[in-house]
Amino acid sequence: MNWPLLKNGARWAWLLAMVTFVVVFAIKRKDLVAAAFSRLSLETLCLSALLILLAKLCLVANMRRAARRFAIRVGWIDAFWIYNVTEMGKYIPGSIWQFVGRIGVLRERNAAPQSIRDSILAEHLWAAGSASLLGVVLAFGTQPELCLSWMCSPDFESKRYWVLALAGAGVGAIAVAVALGRKAIRWMLRLLPTPRAMMVLPFIWLCFGASLWVILFPFLEVKPPFLYVVGVYCIGFVLGFVIPFAPAGLGVREAVLTMALVSYLEPQMLFFLITVNRILNFSVEMLLGGSGLLCRALVRK
Repeated sequence: MNWPLLKNGARWAWLLAMVTFVVVFAIKRKDLVAAAFSRLSLETLCLSALLILLAKLCLVANMRRAARRFAIRVGWIDAFWIYNVTEMGKYIPGSIWQFVGRIGVLRERNAAPQSIRDSILAEHLWAAGSASLLGVVLAFGTQPELCLSWMCSPDFESKRYWVLALAGAGVGAIAVAVALGRKAIRWMLRLLPTPRAMMVLPFIWLCFGASLWVILFPFLEVKPPFLYVVGVYCIGFVLGFVIPFAPAGLGVREAVLTMALVSYLEPQMLFFLITVNRILNFSVEMLLGGSGLLCRALVRK
């Protein structure tokens, strides 16, 4: 059996299914869509897009800081176009094209293969690790009873296995490093975020969470804590990141956010508003990707 072909076919099928579902939902519930847009002002949509833009620029800074940690010298303009152009590859099923693009660009700049590997690994560990930590702390810290009831629900039994798997992977990585000796431990310590990165990372998730919050705000009679929304956004991002068949976490993040916020808003309206946030996210990424291509052309001239 051709497993790579089967795996890529599953990813394309997932992407097609998600797009089809959203289109069918919008057609069947055009009354709900019209009602939502009648209450969503242009100012609200622009504010949400601006917050997403700020978060994306901070992700560029995170990428640059990780590259410099491993002796890859990139300026701000270079970091801007390299990050935003290569990140468009994450929407291509396969889960590797953004990495392939980044590796190709950095090799053209004569960066050492080990430095490229370590910088990409550090960048994504910093983002996913900070999102995991903030997600757990903020979600459980602001709504502990809701989080516990959600996790203990028999309908979501599998979530506990995800938590155990991630914890086991962390413990296993530490055990392997100890077994391999001091060299491996020093390498793992180098993957820890720098002080400057630690200042930027929380701002990324606050901006992303706020971009969803401002869209939900006009529709909420009973409002969840702002930090709870940020926390569940972080959790949705991490689960979307680790599930391989969902390009850019498409569908996974929306499902997590809908389940976590369904007690505050009618499910179909909530799902639609979360989808609006995703569309804004995608639009900002395409805008930044186009800007990155323009910057690349200007730099090469």
